[in-house]
Parts: sequence; structure tokens; C-alpha cells
Amino acid sequence: MKSALVLAVVLGACGGPVFHLTSPDNDRNALTAALAHRNLPEQPAPLNASRTPRVFVVAAGPTKQLIAYDLQRGAILWKQNADVESRIWVGGNFIVEVEHKQLVARDQQTGTVTWQTDIPGEFIGATADADRAYVAYKENASTWWLAGFDGASGKRLWKADADGVLGAPMAHGGIVYVPYNQQWLSLVDGKTGAIAARIRGIDEGISMLRVTSRVAFYGSKQGVFRLDERSASGKRADSSYAQVVVPPQLDKTTYGRDTYDPVQNAYTAADRARILYAAPADGMELGAYAVHYFRFVFGFARGGTLVWAYSNPRVELVASEDTGAAILAISQTGDLVALDPANGAVRLDQNILKGATTGSVLGATFDADGWSPSAQGEKTETVAALVSIARDHDARFDRVKELAVQALAKLPGGEVTQELLGVLADTRAPQHLKDVVVDLLVARKDPASLSVLAAQLSAHDDFLLQTQPLALGPVAKAIAGLGGAKLDPAAVAAALAALQSHLDAPTTQVADLVFVIDAMAAIGGGKERPALGSHLLLYHADDDLGSDPAWGKAIVLALENHGGPGERELLRQVAADPRTKPDLVAIIRDALAND
Repeated sequence: MKSALVLAVVLGACGGPVFHLTSPDNDRNALTAALAHRNLPEQPAPLNASRTPRVFVVAAGPTKQLIAYDLQRGAILWKQNADVESRIWVGGNFIVEVEHKQLVARDQQTGTVTWQTDIPGEFIGATADADRAYVAYKENASTWWLAGFDGASGKRLWKADADGVLGAPMAHGGIVYVPYNQQWLSLVDGKTGAIAARIRGIDEGISMLRVTSRVAFYGSKQGVFRLDERSASGKRADSSYAQVVVPPQLDKTTYGRDTYDPVQNAYTAADRARILYAAPADGMELGAYAVHYFRFVFGFARGGTLVWAYSNPRVELVASEDTGAAILAISQTGDLVALDPANGAVRLDQNILKGATTGSVLGATFDADGWSPSAQGEKTETVAALVSIARDHDARFDRVKELAVQALAKLPGGEVTQELLGVLADTRAPQHLKDVVVDLLVARKDPASLSVLAAQLSAHDDFLLQTQPLALGPVAKAIAGLGGAKLDPAAVAAALAALQSHLDAPTTQVADLVFVIDAMAAIGGGKERPALGSHLLLYHADDDLGSDPAWGKAIVLALENHGGPGERELLRQVAADPRTKPDLVAIIRDALAND
């Protein structure tokens, strides 16, 4: 009663229409009273009156279907043919959606229509709370309206006009959150339509809304605010605010739907690129978050470190939600997955619409705040998931594959190196991805990978066997990058033998020879000197190699920098040989002059 009384005082003090430029902004007392007036559950819970976790699905087909699924029982609650043109918004005992320019309410237990009303203008958006439904619309060129309806009967309770642009509203606990003119967020009493408080964004616009059973979020593409008393500052620095690190390969993701985009009143591709986050106990310090990106879900720790990844087979995930206890997502074919937010473990993976529809899922609304399946599931094998993404042949996700190989390269072990080499061997992998892998292999510097890299050198050019070395240059560069690291002597011996076999092969291209020489010098510790010396003596007078400056610099510097007195004497003898090519002689003399 006390909070209601405080709110009544605030409403009376504000007076006048709800949405006007002259309304009071950023009044901490008004905001505190409005937040206290909300009727919210003590713990996160589904919004429907029975507090049963549900998902409402819109499916395509010869006739569109609206399907309600009980997540707790694992069974379809009902299905109805319905030409749904919008999202589904969940109330207490009802849901609302739009059909043929009418706001339609349906009973949550049966799906039957309980009431419907015309939308008298351009539809802007709708929402619902336990007792009421709300709709925003534009009636003429310059007037926007927000109207409230009784959830049981459909009786219009009030309507309020606006002299500026309204965004799609959201509601919970008896308060309606309404974006206004890209800069304001109005808090409206759902019972009366009177203004309770208004926030003006000072250093960031307001175009995004997301509401759970207990917390409201707002913000823009730049970041997300938690609606609390600190929001009265209107500034990022003084509010509960978060910006998470999103890799550039996932640049289409947003913190929530754009309330000013009329297209997003229905389920769209924008729902398939979302940053998923749960409300902390207080403030907005997000220790972990995830990104749903079409077929994939990536889990991140604070600062943007990739912790886990999930790849959905074959088809895209069309809707997702972080319930605080699980990440829920549903695919085009009706497969529901529940992932552990901490490690990506799959707690649930089942088709919830098998036999219920012949069409594909267009979108879904989850009403499952705080819910998770009881099964714990096994922790996601991050390497396997990243490999699955990197080796995916869907050309639409080439940038996501780039993210996957970058994340792979940060993990230690020969297994990872083997998988990166597998991308190079994949004839269907895009060339740009292979170029990225090459750079990653060179920069990786993982001593445990030496034996894997050496084994990769086992193939040679053989016309009869129709074989050729795969990525000889990149593999040799990666081996060279291990110079100075503590390496297993047996692995070094195997790598030197493999490299020497390509050094001596007449079919090895000059560009690759340079990398082979560098690799032998980097890891050989002196054991490579005889082979390199013989190679110089064999080719110092060759018309091709002897005149190639890249080869000349590589072989001379390898012997001069990594050799001893014997190698320097060899260089002097080669320089004095009249058969030695002049370019090579000049390279040797320059090297010895700097000695």
C-alpha cells in the first residue's frame, strides 16, 4: 500500500500527457517509487499465472500454426491454426499476437481466442503483463498512441497520445516501458496509463528493450543498462551498464531487438544474432555471456575469452533466451536445445514438434525465466565444436569459421595443430580461411606440435603416386617459429629428417626451399649444418638456385649465423669458386664482411 501511495503522489505531480518533450526527466525519487510499485516474483519465474515454463512457437506451412509447449512436462500443450503476423507476447492467463491488423488474445491453457480488437492505425508494437495487454500504434502522420486493455475481456482501459515517435513497448509487474524519440524511456502505470517516471539517455540513445520476470534492460547497439535507481543519472558511468566484447566475425549481434524497427515486430533473422546474458544479483557486471549466431552459440568469459562453442547440425537456431539457469534455443525444424551457460554442456536436445507440424519454425517466444532441465549434460568438447564450425561448408559463415580457427589456435596441443592442418587439406575450405590458418600456424609456437608438423611433411611430389606435399612452406614456417623453444630431441631429429628430404628433393619449389632452410636452422642446434653445407655445394653453380637471391640469403645466413668456423670457411671457398653465381658470391661476401 505504501508504494502505491508514493506512486500516486508521483503521478499527480507529473500531470499532463504521458509522452511529451516537457515531461520531467531523470527524477530519482519518481524512478525509485515506480520501480518499487512493480509486482515482481521473489525469484526468477515464468510470467504465466501457473509459473510453468513454456515456449510458444509459430510454424509455417500451408496454414500457419501457433503451438504451445510445456517445457516442464515435455509435451505439447495445444496447437491452433492461426495466421500470426507478429511475435507472441505472454500475459498471466493469456497470450497476445497480431492477425489481420487485429490484436488477438488467446487462452494460455487451450489456445482459443478470448477477445480481439482492431488496431486503428500503423502497428508499432505490443506487450503484456499478468493482467493487461498493451499496444502502441500510429494513427496519422504525427500522432502515436499507447493503449491498455484488460487481459481477460479485451476492454480498453485507457489510451495516451504522444507528440513524438514511440517504440515497441515491453512490460512486467504492472509497469509498461515505452521508448520515446530514440532518447527517452517512459515508465507508465499499466492500470491508469499515467506516467510514473522517465529516463533520458544523456550519452547513449535508447532503442533496445529486454524484460525478464524481475529485471528490465534497455540500451542500444552500443551497450545495455539494467533499469534500477542508478538509471536516474542518464549516463553510462553512473548507471548499471555493460558492454561486452563481441568478435568482429559476429558483428551482426545485438543486445536485444530494435524497438523502432517495425520489421522486428515479427520474428526475423535479427533474432538469430543475439548477445545472451542473465541479470546478475545486482548491477551489470557480466561475468559470462553468450552469443547466438544463426547455427552457433559461443560462450565467453568476462573480457571476451571464448570458453565454449556449440554448433547446431544442419539448420539455424531461430530463437534463443538466457533464462539465468540455461540457454534455450529452438531450430527451424523444432529441435530444442538447452545449454549450460558455464560450459556449454547440452542438458536437453529433443524435437518438441515431431508430428505436430509439417512446416518450419518461423520463431518462438520463451516464457521460462529461471528454468533449466534437470539433466546436467556432459561438458562441451571445445576443440570438437570449433573444428565442426571450421570445417563447415556453409559459405554464409566463412567469417565464423575464421573465429573458430582463431580460437582453436589459442589452445595447446598437437591435436589442435592436426585439426588446423586438416583445414588446409580441405579442398572445399575457402582460400581466405586457409591463409588465416597459415598465419596462425606460424604464430602458434606450440612445442607439442613439432611431431605433428613433421609428420605433415611425409608427402612428396610423386607423379606415379599422384601425391604432393600439402602446405610445405607454411608447415616449415611453423616449425621455424619453434626456434628457441624447449623441444623433444626425438621430435627434432624426426623434423630435421623430414625437412632434409624436401631440401634434397629436386621438385621442391624455391619459395618453399627458403622456409625449409630457415626451419632447419631454427631447430637444428648444429645438426643441420652438414645437410645445409652439402646443399650449398650442390647448387652454388645452378643457373636457377644459384642466381636466386632469396635462396642465396637463406642458405648463407643459415650457415653464417648458426654455423661455426668450418661453415664460414666453406662459405669462403664457395665464394672463391669461379663457377659460383655472381649474385651468390655477393651475398656471401656481405655476410662474411659483417662477421
